[in-house]
Amino acid sequence: MNRCILHIDMDAFFASIEIAQNPFLRGKPVIVGGHPDSRGVVSTCSYEARAFGVRSAMPLSKAYRLCPHAIFLEGNYSLYKQYSRKIIDFFYALTPYVEVVSIDEAYLDVSALIGHSTAQQLAASLKQQILTETGLTCSIGIACNKLVAKIAASQSKPNGLLEIPLGAEAEFLSPLPIQSIPGVGVRTQEILNREGIRTVSDLQAVPLDELIRTYGAWGYHYYHSVRGKDNRPVHWEEENPKSLGAETTFEVDQSDLTLLSQELQALFERAYHRLRRYKMRAKRVSIKLRYSDFTTITRSSTLISHSNDAKILEAASLELLHRHYQGNQPLRLIGVTLEQLTDGYWQPTFWDLPQA
Repeated sequence: MNRCILHIDMDAFFASIEIAQNPFLRGKPVIVGGHPDSRGVVSTCSYEARAFGVRSAMPLSKAYRLCPHAIFLEGNYSLYKQYSRKIIDFFYALTPYVEVVSIDEAYLDVSALIGHSTAQQLAASLKQQILTETGLTCSIGIACNKLVAKIAASQSKPNGLLEIPLGAEAEFLSPLPIQSIPGVGVRTQEILNREGIRTVSDLQAVPLDELIRTYGAWGYHYYHSVRGKDNRPVHWEEENPKSLGAETTFEVDQSDLTLLSQELQALFERAYHRLRRYKMRAKRVSIKLRYSDFTTITRSSTLISHSNDAKILEAASLELLHRHYQGNQPLRLIGVTLEQLTDGYWQPTFWDLPQA
């Protein structure tokens, strides 16, 4: 059966929430991450700031040089998580086949709903619901697989909706810059550019055997990706899981503890939302750190008793990061897992109470 997958990506999520809370900021360059004199990095920024070249993960000092008249904010991660939880609940109200990949993006498999409504109608209705209930905009890509849906969402930003018809995947990708393909980071882009490969169509012209000979297993990945082929399903759990976790691989290795802490909090939020959905509790929290040389470590902390308290579980994950990462070597991957789960008594939390 041909899948129909939506990729929802919130637009400038943190900055947009700050603007929704304070309309005075609307139309102004807003940068979330801290004071420009600090050693931190940009968490996110409004599109007005992006027009000056400001980007996420950029040092705040550089962002200030590019856009000195911007409004710099420390950010309120607790508030951002509240918005994220509300939006994710909208997804589960539409379909159980939801894969949350970060605090501000998710995949939805809506294949079973097509026929009752078109994919365009479902996506447009979801966009309107998010806007009405939160005041935020999002961009949605629609395709037969996750890879093309994600790229379609990125190409429709901000506040866009783009559907790629079945069979048109390679044609859609062809004119895009090579870095549009997930997995092509800064270093890989530089290597490909030196070989004269700058667009997806350039890489589409390279035979499979040559790609494998040059890039090994990644050559096989590139060959199929540039043609819009991707067999990965939307990952969701049908039964109570043994553990719940989330991890991410950075496009550029990271050593900034503030950024790493924020990313770990976002990953924890993904895992915790699933814990809450299953009404489970966890007794152990683990983090996973993979360094730039691919050395990987895992570290765990066991609680006195099972808990579903988000503050306790999140604090345990952050304490593990601060205790075991000294910043001496950049990280390429970070992850968190909630373990030793039980489906026993669920203590109601704020998120389970009726909202006014």
